[in-house]
Amino acid sequence: MYSRSDYQKVKLEHHILPDFAKFLFELEKNPKINRIIPWRISRQQKWSSEMRFRITIPTTSWFKCIMSKWATAQELFVICNKKDIQEVENDTQKLAKIFLEK
Repeated sequence: MYSRSDYQKVKLEHHILPDFAKFLFELEKNPKINRIIPWRISRQQKWSSEMRFRITIPTTSWFKCIMSKWATAQELFVICNKKDIQEVENDTQKLAKIFLEK
């Protein structure tokens, strides 16, 4: 498990689900990402033992993701510069795909 001092760009005001900690640690290595904010943890009606990831709300300088496993989901906000948003989204999707295949 990662400690608070291991993260540089992840805001640790909120809890991080253990299954997603390694993904966030790798995601923050992207130099074009300014900040990562883990947000609300919620329960879902549908559940799966597989980790799932999707981008739900892209805007001009940030996008919202939902990471889920079993019946638990965590929202995640990724903040970057306006000119890098598409590239960061693509890189995030690629990284998520790698983690989903493990």
